[in-house]
Amino acid sequence: MSQLEYAELKKLVELNGSHNELACRQYLKYAQNLLVTETPKAFLTTDKEYRGNSGDSDLIISCRVQDGVGHESVKAYVWEVKAPQCHLFEFDTRNRVKPSAEYISAENQLLHYYDELLSSEQFRREHNIADRDNVMLGGILIGRHDTSVKCKGKGKRSYDPDTMQRLFLRALRLRQNHLYGQRIKVLTWDTILDHLKSAISPPQQQVSPPHPLPISPPPANTTIQTST
Repeated sequence: MSQLEYAELKKLVELNGSHNELACRQYLKYAQNLLVTETPKAFLTTDKEYRGNSGDSDLIISCRVQDGVGHESVKAYVWEVKAPQCHLFEFDTRNRVKPSAEYISAENQLLHYYDELLSSEQFRREHNIADRDNVMLGGILIGRHDTSVKCKGKGKRSYDPDTMQRLFLRALRLRQNHLYGQRIKVLTWDTILDHLKSAISPPQQQVSPPHPLPISPPPANTTIQTST
């Protein structure tokens, strides 16, 4: 990923106002390592808007992996992607937050798309997946750190920053521990930026050709002898 591409993505992620999921999603090809749970031998395909009966899957990444005894197989990870401007949670009580409408939608879509692809022979055939167990739940990519919790106004319907962070982390931990286990990742776009920052390609420096060495004229009053 070039510095220019990183700057473009960072600008899109930090933009407030209208949702720009589609524009941001174009850069996820550079973050594939973060979106799978294994270290693949090779990435094979990155499908956007894969058509299914229950809707279009936002992102599917297929890769070739190798187990401990050298057996290779193809796995596909299914992701639901929402805009950086979306909230993950919102105010519920002074001591509890609840999932936002965008988060619930992403969760519901991911589970339906995954379940359909898991049973689809056509999908497995198109991606050379031999075992249905190799269709994997990837996760949900949504929001930013500063859009983690939506508060309804001020005063009693809002949180101070420390409380907001504590309630956000607790709500996310409860879903991970009691609903998702280790099967569904939840990432924010800040995490994508942090991951890509270390992978930026340095600008190529142009190397000037070496200058020819100057040829000094012979000293004055020097007789140059020639053979006859």
